[in-house]
Amino acid sequence: MDYMKWAVTVIGLLLPLLIILYKLWLGRRISNRANNVDNASRTLDSIASASGSADSDTLLPLPFGEYEVFMNFRGPDTRYQITDILFRFLVNLKIRTFKDDDELRKGEGIWPNLVEAIEQSKIYVTIFSENYAYSKWCLKELAVIVEHQERNQGCIILPIFYMVDPRDVRHQSGPYLRAFRQHENFFDEETIRIWKAALNKVGALKGWHVKSNDEQGAIADLVTGIVWSHLSKNNFLETDKLIGMDDHIEVVKERLALDSPCMTIVGIHGIGGIGKTTIAKAVYNKVSPQFDRCSFVEDVREMLQQRDGIIILQKHIISDILRSDESIANASEGIGIIRDRISRFKSLIVLDDVDEKFEFDEILGNIKSFLLGSRFIITSRNVRVLSTLTDDCKLYRVREMSHHHSLQLFCNHAFKRDSPPSNFETLSKDIVYVAAGLPLTLKVVGSLLFQEEEAIWKDKLRQLKEIPEEKVVERLKINYDTLNEEAKQIFLDIACFFIGEDKELPSYMWSDCGLFPITNINILIQRSVIEIVKTHLFQMHDQLRDMGREIVRQEDIRHPCKRSRIWSNEKALDILLNKKGTNRVKGIRIHDDRDKKKPGDISKECFMNFLELRYLDIKARMLNDDFSNYVPGLRSLRVSFKYSGRMPNFSVDNLVIVELFRLRGT
Repeated sequence: MDYMKWAVTVIGLLLPLLIILYKLWLGRRISNRANNVDNASRTLDSIASASGSADSDTLLPLPFGEYEVFMNFRGPDTRYQITDILFRFLVNLKIRTFKDDDELRKGEGIWPNLVEAIEQSKIYVTIFSENYAYSKWCLKELAVIVEHQERNQGCIILPIFYMVDPRDVRHQSGPYLRAFRQHENFFDEETIRIWKAALNKVGALKGWHVKSNDEQGAIADLVTGIVWSHLSKNNFLETDKLIGMDDHIEVVKERLALDSPCMTIVGIHGIGGIGKTTIAKAVYNKVSPQFDRCSFVEDVREMLQQRDGIIILQKHIISDILRSDESIANASEGIGIIRDRISRFKSLIVLDDVDEKFEFDEILGNIKSFLLGSRFIITSRNVRVLSTLTDDCKLYRVREMSHHHSLQLFCNHAFKRDSPPSNFETLSKDIVYVAAGLPLTLKVVGSLLFQEEEAIWKDKLRQLKEIPEEKVVERLKINYDTLNEEAKQIFLDIACFFIGEDKELPSYMWSDCGLFPITNINILIQRSVIEIVKTHLFQMHDQLRDMGREIVRQEDIRHPCKRSRIWSNEKALDILLNKKGTNRVKGIRIHDDRDKKKPGDISKECFMNFLELRYLDIKARMLNDDFSNYVPGLRSLRVSFKYSGRMPNFSVDNLVIVELFRLRGT
């Protein structure tokens, strides 16, 4: 008898020590499986806490924040096994998880908070164990979970059968039968029926059967993957109201070829503010449920401009796909993680606004390392960046909006409705016409005019006809700022003088001035700032034209004579007739006479100081002098004249192109 007392005493002394050692061993094992889990995220509850009074009615506060996952389990059976392993995995992936423990609860007062946590959650992990059914708390929670899931089809239940036969759960046999025999002494028939129905439904679901020889960490990893996959499918991106985007979305989806097992990249390109990002987000929201993991990275261009920009971009993608913060020393290490771990998933990766600094192989590695079925959507203003990614990159150029959709988008921002009120209908249509189908302008101007009076609308319209909106210029100018100096000069010439003109003739002038037109015109086309239509004519979006002219205007706002290009008849005549010429002027265009009854107003003295003038477009009848010793730098002369009129005499030392146009009616 003394021996038995001694043994009990020894066991009583050693048991706490054994528990501590076991917890330390388990913690190390979990840490290895979870890749540096943040152990500070929680503290394991001590067994001693479980002996707290069950009669207390203290309302315990729930942790802050809405939950994504609710774990339902019997504490004594699984707390230091599959439950804690899975909880750590979920927390490591930044998934907000509520881990209830029936044995540690302090009374009935907390029940409303538990119901709230269940209703907040999207996923329920129920861990059935041998003694699960003995807990009224587990059964009450399960009944609420089943009821909530039936009302919200987007929620899912993931059952884990821990050391228990799923058939015992489903049919309430074995230990579950014994548990219900006890409950029948304390609970009414309806309560018993509801609990059994819940067990029957969840027990019939496909789940994981954990046996004594199974690796619990591996099973927890599988469950975590399913949880994250489901959550990511519901992680939609916010977008503006999708007006006029349906056709774009369908074209991009078609080019993604989602039914094909092949790897696909779709490149979306177009001018700034045309809606590339909105289209990419809308497509992402539509197709992301078809992928295991997804990542949407905005402002890649700005990200890569930062120090260690490649590593920052890699970390962003890795965090989205793996839901863990990885330490990356260099780009090669990041590529290794992407190759070895991200390549396991069928992924959708969207990279928004890339430029020349983006190199696919340097950032993501070999595209062939990704799982077949993965997809990439990449947006850029530079079509060359996209066309050089792979031979199979499918390109899609975004064009301006139709007038109908433009008006609808504008009205959504200006009036918070789809159409204008009758007293603003004409003004609205005039502003939409100036915006020329550019969503950025429509949104910015519409928002500025929201709830403003009519006088302000009229003033804004007059301003927009002369000066584009500042926020729009800032966005459009991003592409201009990345051009080399020669390409900038050609772009400004086109914006001010050559829209709708044949590309060949001004190219002679640019070539003679050392601007390398063949190369730089190609650059402008690739960056979506100009187009060549009908095989030979320059074309440019009205908002880009206005942006280019605003750049010239900003050279000197108060003194037009100190700007590089003069395309306004009024300003050009003022500068010439008042002899305000400066060596900053590179081009002048005058298409109308100031006074058709008085030809020959412009004399050679009017061209004093135009030492850098290389382009002149003027009518011959306005000239009445010998200009042979003036404008020495002139390369391109465009003169309109009457059939019987006298041609002006200019120096031919540097002229490379002379265009003569006969005036109508002569």
